[in-house]
Amino acid sequence: MKKNNDALRARILRILATAALASATAHAADTPAAAAAAPAADEAAPGAANALDEVVVTASGGDKTRIRSSISVTDISTQAVQDFTPRSEASVLRLIPGIQIGDTAGPGGNSNIGVRGIPVSTGGSEYVQLQEDGLPVVLFGDIQFGNNDYWIRFDQSVERVEAVRGGSASTFASQAPGAIINYVSKTGETTGGSIGITRGTNYRETRLDFDYGGKISDTVRFHIGGFMKDGNGPTNSDYNAATGYQIKGNITKDLADGKGFIRLNFKRLDDKEPTNTSMPVLGTLSNGNVTGFGQLPGIDPRYFSSDGIYNQQFKVLGQDGGYHLVNAEGIHPVATAVGGQFHYEFEHNVSVDDNFRYSIMSGIFGHQFTGELFTAAGPNGVLGTTVNGGVVGSIVYAAGPLAGQNYASPYLSNSAEAYTTMRDVGSSVNDLSFTGKIDWNDDVRTTAKVGWFHDRQAIASDWRISNVYQSLNSTANSVPLDLFTGPNGTGTQLTANGMSGFNNQWGGCCGGRNYDLTYTNDAIYVNFDTKIGQLDIDPSIRIDTVRGTGSSFAPVSTGTVTQTDAATPTGGTGAVLPTLNTGNKTADLVNYSKRYTSWSVGALYAFSNDTSVFARASRGGRFNADRLLYGGDFNADGSLSQHGDAVALNFLTQQELGVKNRGNIGDARYTVEATVFHTKLTENNYDFTLASKNPPQDPNISAAYRGQGLEFTGSLGWRGFALVTDITYSDSKIVSNPGNAATEGKQPHNLPRILYRISPTYDQGLFAVGLSITGHNASYADDTNNVKVAAGDPLLSLFAKVRPLENLEVGLNVSNVLNSITTGGNGGGSLQQTISPTQGILDGSIPYGRLVDVSVRYKF
Repeated sequence: MKKNNDALRARILRILATAALASATAHAADTPAAAAAAPAADEAAPGAANALDEVVVTASGGDKTRIRSSISVTDISTQAVQDFTPRSEASVLRLIPGIQIGDTAGPGGNSNIGVRGIPVSTGGSEYVQLQEDGLPVVLFGDIQFGNNDYWIRFDQSVERVEAVRGGSASTFASQAPGAIINYVSKTGETTGGSIGITRGTNYRETRLDFDYGGKISDTVRFHIGGFMKDGNGPTNSDYNAATGYQIKGNITKDLADGKGFIRLNFKRLDDKEPTNTSMPVLGTLSNGNVTGFGQLPGIDPRYFSSDGIYNQQFKVLGQDGGYHLVNAEGIHPVATAVGGQFHYEFEHNVSVDDNFRYSIMSGIFGHQFTGELFTAAGPNGVLGTTVNGGVVGSIVYAAGPLAGQNYASPYLSNSAEAYTTMRDVGSSVNDLSFTGKIDWNDDVRTTAKVGWFHDRQAIASDWRISNVYQSLNSTANSVPLDLFTGPNGTGTQLTANGMSGFNNQWGGCCGGRNYDLTYTNDAIYVNFDTKIGQLDIDPSIRIDTVRGTGSSFAPVSTGTVTQTDAATPTGGTGAVLPTLNTGNKTADLVNYSKRYTSWSVGALYAFSNDTSVFARASRGGRFNADRLLYGGDFNADGSLSQHGDAVALNFLTQQELGVKNRGNIGDARYTVEATVFHTKLTENNYDFTLASKNPPQDPNISAAYRGQGLEFTGSLGWRGFALVTDITYSDSKIVSNPGNAATEGKQPHNLPRILYRISPTYDQGLFAVGLSITGHNASYADDTNNVKVAAGDPLLSLFAKVRPLENLEVGLNVSNVLNSITTGGNGGGSLQQTISPTQGILDGSIPYGRLVDVSVRYKF
């Protein structure tokens, strides 16, 4: 097996070298051509993500093509995404160079999304904003148990995904100094649609996709699309884990004389998806570093799920003091949104744009986390430890066919059973702007844009997070475990259905959180763009004012409760469990505002219609919203304390220098984009889970980071063949960290220096085939760089399509073709336990194993 893996790595390295050589050759070629004679890259290279003639609509003035924009921007067509059947939004975002995805959750979301070596210190998407048609899905991408990828789904209604890294993201959007990723919808400009069904062959899941659009009259057009889904999810769980739908639509009225348009749109999302926060993996150790991956006894991390048929329901202690039976739903967002867009062009080169949306959003996060411990007595073992005042003498199954029998497997899980109700994460958002153009002469034009952005974001949530013991000896259907003081389930019962207490996880910091907050973000922004011949200069500035109001409640001790309904068949009489509840204690009253300024300056010089270079410097602010709670950052009247005022804002500074080039090599068409970047970040945050570490750590984060690197994208198209290559190199360092000086000068954890994707495709007309290879190099499991985690094998995915009849397409898609146990797209997790000098337990992000889908699609 090792020889086969070595041979595979050698082949992949040869492919990388060949792709790099081809791109370098393409870049060196000097074949200028008139824009009219040069086909767009997506026409010459089907499936390529580099249509340099595409007008940029994200974080821009809206009238420049990619090759004439002084920003790093990527377009991904709907077809390019669909070819490889994304398993989650993280799979879509992984197609974008410079974006780092810690996909630890699966199709429901909850991924850690970073950019250009900027670390994700707590979770979510702090510096990267996800948008639909130019407006943020949520204002803050790292809302606790409400990240931005909960609320968005890729389907046939999307025309393309457009991503801007760095640069103008600082000034054309609030709370997004790192990057903006915009899902641009179809609007019925082309008459037609499609309907398709996709079915898993080695797991039970069926998905129906549909869309249709076109003209109602000469001036009215529409589009509608969405999906319906039902099944067990990618881990093939023994229950209906994945079920839901999305429907999106819009109708557009074009105004007379081409003066503009009015558009109304709507969306309904109700999608329950499984979540897999981590997977237990057997790591091969060498000198304390993880050099390879395998399976713990009975556990295949590629298909592991900590949720199963024996813990689909569990009890929570509510704010009302009552006990409630709830469902483990995974991630279940429900969103209804209505909105519209208006564009009108007045005389004298003046235009107005308005984009608005009102959304009602709520949902559930219900999931059993995984934490790996030894069963036997000893360090990090459970037997012999003290739980709820008693010494553990035996461990027995609390449910299932083995209920009451001794649990004898070497490992078990001890972690959080979380049930979070997102009562309200809705928003009302509007972006109004005016644009004016002045032609000074034939070679000089100035475009000025001034706008006002308003977003009222609700964050109302209730957390019920308890500690639970459960089995760790099978890939599916984990079973709750009960602890007793005596042998064979005798003596005093210490847990009830695996629970050791209510609202008592993560150090008791937040198991009974309840808050109702509103954040209002108003921003004024101005952009000037002056074109002087082949030179473009575009400075911009944005002034944000954020106001927070509301209150939060913290957990307080309310004593103990005896749970008798979970007594095991061996004669247990019920466990006396500690309880934490919210009571009436107000932790934080929130009533304050904060103002800050972001700026960006870019310049581009076009040597020809096929070659341009650009430079840009920017500084963008990012406001810490609900993550400030419970950190002691507020005065009694709700204003920010001295410490709170100091940590309320984070600033990201970036400089970048890029080149864009396209041309021909014989009959082949190529595009090349390369951007050198430098980043500097001051990060202040609060991570409540750090207090429960062993040993406990300071939950207050205050650190500085710097990074530098290169983004490279190349495409090559020849007849039906296309090749897309993305490589990102980032060298990040922790510059200062007063809370942990040992990390200074080290590489942030789970941040590989190299991320790459190679995607060749061939479309002959009657059939099409394609391959995608993604991977990264090694990363560190901790900020002190004591444990280095190998990259593992790259991930290979492929598709094949045949078109036996006109408009009919039959497809096959295989992800993780080699069925590798490897790491995710953003590092390999952390080393939890050491079994021996050569083996340890890794708690990491492991991609799903080989999944095979077949599909039938009809276009009309």
